[in-house]
Amino acid sequence: MAVVARGILRRYPQLRGTWPMRELSAWRQHRQWRLHPRRMASWYRDADDMRTRLIVSNLELPEAPAACQPASLLISLLDRDGAHIASRRIHLARNASAVLELRELLPPRHRGRVESGQVTVDFEGPQLGSSRAYLHWYNERSLTSSHEKFGLTIPAVGGYWTVPNVQDSDEYRVHLALTNLDAQPYVSDVTLKDDEGHALETQVWLPAGGSRFVALDGLFNDMRGFLHGKPGVLYFGNNRQPAMYYYFVRNERLGTWRAQHL
Repeated sequence: MAVVARGILRRYPQLRGTWPMRELSAWRQHRQWRLHPRRMASWYRDADDMRTRLIVSNLELPEAPAACQPASLLISLLDRDGAHIASRRIHLARNASAVLELRELLPPRHRGRVESGQVTVDFEGPQLGSSRAYLHWYNERSLTSSHEKFGLTIPAVGGYWTVPNVQDSDEYRVHLALTNLDAQPYVSDVTLKDDEGHALETQVWLPAGGSRFVALDGLFNDMRGFLHGKPGVLYFGNNRQPAMYYYFVRNERLGTWRAQHL
């Protein structure tokens, strides 16, 4: 059938501009976007001490405003082991934005009980840089934010991402948020050095599609004694698998969070 249709169009090229052919072309384009979306992803948490908000936009670019078209987005939530929990499809008009509380997407039995998970956003539209997703992590006392980190593996300098000024006190407790984007399990080395260059080493393992939220004092024994009141440095190994890394600083006294992506 497709061969016959192409033969007719070659014989009667004026048909290409007719309404049926324009509709067919648009349908094919949208089908391609749905089959091959731009995937964005990040880490989320829904617990008593932190909730997550997702912000997505479909904005035109000044240099190519006609490239912005209405788009669909498929938002999916996974648990810490990479198992699917929930999905929702939304539609964005040109120059529109959506703000979603991820707790409202979760089934009731999961609300307030997701310690760590991955959120994926499949953007079914033109590949525009303005369509990037942003996350708010918040509670009653604080709000911190970052952007999604999905993409091809970016080799870190020296094979490590680095977290400076690592401390262990009630006012400054470091946590790692890690998400595995790969279909294979992920293992990464984690090295903590004190101000004199002494090192402690451990590993973090994540299942395919899985995630973890871990306090550094849960990874290293007697971390406070090891640092002896001086800031240290954390080296988080990137073994060239697609993964996302964030670190959070918790002020236990105030109940606040601050986030930074690596």
